[in-house]
Amino acid sequence: MPGVLRHFLRMPGRIAAIAGVTFTQLVRMRLFMALAAFAVGFLALQFLPYQQNLGVEFAGVGQLQLIQDVATGCMRLFGMLFCVAATALLIPRDSEDRILYTILSKPVPRFDYLAGKALGVLTVLALMLLIMDGLMVLLLGIREPGITAELQAQLAAAGYSEQDMQPYLQQVRTVGNSLYTQVSIFAMFLGLAVLTTFTLLISCVTSGTIVSIVFALGAYFIGMFQAQLFNSIYAAVNQTGVNATMQCLQQIFALVVPDFSLFSLTDELGDGNPLEFGLIGSLAAVALGYMLLHLLTAAWVILRKEF
Repeated sequence: MPGVLRHFLRMPGRIAAIAGVTFTQLVRMRLFMALAAFAVGFLALQFLPYQQNLGVEFAGVGQLQLIQDVATGCMRLFGMLFCVAATALLIPRDSEDRILYTILSKPVPRFDYLAGKALGVLTVLALMLLIMDGLMVLLLGIREPGITAELQAQLAAAGYSEQDMQPYLQQVRTVGNSLYTQVSIFAMFLGLAVLTTFTLLISCVTSGTIVSIVFALGAYFIGMFQAQLFNSIYAAVNQTGVNATMQCLQQIFALVVPDFSLFSLTDELGDGNPLEFGLIGSLAAVALGYMLLHLLTAAWVILRKEF
């Protein structure tokens, strides 16, 4: 029993050591160069057109909302490509460089090795998302005072009193400092964490980097729309017994291919639904469950695989 206890007590140190090596590998691959392109794209957001047909009252909100939508869309696209490409390269590169044999020949459990790899990728991803989010918040902070002043002048010219202006000005301030946006970005990170461990599992099963990337991207897009797919099937079948069977199949399918749409809260929060912190806790629990399942399955696969 003391030996088992020592094993678990040393697990965080082993995972952290492997995560540090993985972080260094990814930094040496110069993946941070993508942030430069992201920053240039952010500068271009200032010159994008916005919806002019909303009226003067909502023009300022439209400008800031456009910046948020484009920025979060870029974060999701970049995060998805980074997670899949970086994770799919890890094990094949370690195998080519003989690092994998050196690590696994030592008393390092397969689970610790895989968890360290995933943690290294997620550390780089979190750092990049933080920088991107900071750039977005900075740009919104720069644009908000000018948009507020412009909106106030336009409303005054349209005959609005100071009191009548306040709801519209408050909407601009709310969009410029939206807690909902930060929550949706955190939920996005949880979904990308699940995608990372899922890609790691696929890279352990398949024998090529390109194949792993194709399968992971395909699974991500299927997972994003699997709810709509099964809802269409339910509507087409419309039979109680068949629907019960389909619900069981949907649960099994969601276990194999994660339902990534769960982690997309942009539309839900954008519709004005109240922010429930219990929802965030539930999403974190679901993400942790998926990640543990992927890592345990990958450890079982890599234990029986010859490199």
